[in-house]
Amino acid sequence: MVASPRDLADRFHQAWLAANPLEASTLGVPGYDHQVPDASEAGTAAWRAQVEAVLADTRALDPAAMDADDMVTLGVLTEHAEQELLAMETAAEEYTATAMPFAGPAVLLAVLARSVLASPQAAGDYVTRLAAAGTYIDQLSDRLRAGAARGRLPVAPLVVQAIAWAESILSSPVPEAVAAPGPPGGWDGESAWRAARDAAAQASVIPALGRWIAELRVLLTRSRPGAEAGLCFLDGGDDLYSRAIRLHTTLPLSAGELHRTGLEHVEALEARAVELGASLGLRDLASVHTALRASAGAVPAQRSMEAARGAVERAEARAGDVFPPPLPASCAVRAMPPVVAASGVAPHYTPPRLDGSRPGTYWFNTELPTAGTGWDLEGVAFHEAVPGHHLQLSRVQLLTTLPELQQVRHLTVFGEGWGLYAEQLAEEMGLYTGTEGLLGAIAASLMRAGRLVVDTGIHALGWSRDEALAWYVAHVPMPESFLAREIDRYIVMPGQALSYLTGKLELLALREDARARLGDRFSLPAFHAAVLDHGSLPMPVLRRLVTAWDGA
Repeated sequence: MVASPRDLADRFHQAWLAANPLEASTLGVPGYDHQVPDASEAGTAAWRAQVEAVLADTRALDPAAMDADDMVTLGVLTEHAEQELLAMETAAEEYTATAMPFAGPAVLLAVLARSVLASPQAAGDYVTRLAAAGTYIDQLSDRLRAGAARGRLPVAPLVVQAIAWAESILSSPVPEAVAAPGPPGGWDGESAWRAARDAAAQASVIPALGRWIAELRVLLTRSRPGAEAGLCFLDGGDDLYSRAIRLHTTLPLSAGELHRTGLEHVEALEARAVELGASLGLRDLASVHTALRASAGAVPAQRSMEAARGAVERAEARAGDVFPPPLPASCAVRAMPPVVAASGVAPHYTPPRLDGSRPGTYWFNTELPTAGTGWDLEGVAFHEAVPGHHLQLSRVQLLTTLPELQQVRHLTVFGEGWGLYAEQLAEEMGLYTGTEGLLGAIAASLMRAGRLVVDTGIHALGWSRDEALAWYVAHVPMPESFLAREIDRYIVMPGQALSYLTGKLELLALREDARARLGDRFSLPAFHAAVLDHGSLPMPVLRRLVTAWDGA
C-alpha cells in the first residue's frame, strides 16, 4: 500500500527528532533528553540516506489523488527534506567556530542550561546526556579537522571568541550552564544525583571542551582573517551561498537581487525615521541615530524587562481583534540564562515545550545592552511574542489535527517573515505607545533590511568583517558592540539573516493580493488564519494556498 503524505511526514519527523535530540529537547518532545546528536561524518551519511529515501517515496506519490491538505503536507515535507540535504551539502560544521549559541558546543551548553528536570527520570536523563556529550564535542572537533584538511577553515576573530568563551566555561569545576537546572523539588535522590552530574561533567564535558579548545588553537594559525569572512573565500563558496539563500528563503533569489532590495528598503526607512524624528526635535538622521543608540540599555535591565512584559500583555489583550481562535496561553517573559546572555544574544522566543514543563517564553537579555532594550523595546517584544512568534508558534500547537511536522517544525523565512510582519501589524493595531516606540521599530526594521545588504556583502561580494560593520553602523542606529556581534552571527549562519525581510515582503504581497481579489469579503482575522493554520510553510506553498483561499 502506498503511503500518504501524512504517513511520510510522520515518519520523516520521527527520524528528524532522533537525528536532532537537542532540538527535540528544546521543543519539549519526550524521549530524547538523554541523547546527543551524532555529528560524525558517518552519522551525517546515515542521515543523508534516510532523507533521500523519504524524498524518493514522495516522488512515488500521485498528486492527482490528494486533497488540498495533503498537497500542503507534501510541499512542507519536501521542503524540510530538501533543506536537510542543503544543510549537509553546505557542511557548516567543517568551518564554523563560534561562542554564539547557533553552532557547535555553544548550542549544547545553551540546551543544558535551559533543561527542565521535572522528574527523577528527567534528572537521570540529564546525567546520561552529560556523559555522552564528550563524544559529541569530540565529533565537532573532528569535523573541524576534516574541514581544514579540505581547505575549509573558520574565521580567525570568531575562533578567538570561541576559545575565550570555552575557557570561561572551564573556569569553574562544574560549568555554570551544566549546574543551572535544578532537580525535582523534594526528591530524596538529589544528593546522589548532584554527585553523578558533577562526575559526568568532569569526565565528559570538561575534557572534551579542553580538546575542542586545543583544536581551535591549532586551527587559529591557519584560519581565515576577518577580511575573508565570507563563503565566497572558500572553494565552491559561491555555490555554497546560493544553497544557503535557497535554504533560508525557500525562493530562487540571487544575491544581487537581495542586495538591491535591502538598499532600497534602507533608503525608504531612513526617510521615515527623519520624518518621525523631526516631531521629537531631532533635526536629521544623525540626530535620530544618536538618540536611538543612547536609548539602548539606558533603563535598568529589570525595569526594561518589566516594560517588555507590559508590551506583551497589552498585545495579548488585543490579539482577538485580528486573530481567530484558538488563541494561546500567555507568553512568559524571563531573563536569559547567563551563559546565553553573556554571548550578546538579543531577546528571543522559544515555544512551549510539548511536555508542558515550560510555557512559550520571551527571553530577555539582562546582562548586555542589545536590540530590544531601548526605544526598540516594544517592537522587538511584538516581534518575538505577540502578535509575533508566540502567537504564531503557540497557536499552531493547539491545531492538533495537523501532522506533527507542521505543528512543531519551523521554516526560517515563514517564522521570521511573520515576526517582522508582526511589528508592522502592531503599528496597524495601535500598540506602540509613542513616537519613540515607532522610531525604535524603524531601527529594528533598518537592521532587518540592512541584513540583506551585509549578508550578501560578506558572502557574495567579499566584504571584510570590518567593512560590513562600518556599513551597518552607518545605517542601523543600534550600539556598535551589538552590531559587531550581529555581523559575526551572519558569518556563522550565512543566508539566515535574509529570511526576515524576504518573508515579510511575501506576506504583505499576499495580503494585498487577497484584499484586491476578495474586496468586501476580505477579513484580516480570516487572512491570518489562512496564513497560519497549516503551520510553517515554504513561500511557494503559502502562495498557492492563499491564492486559492476564498475568504471563508
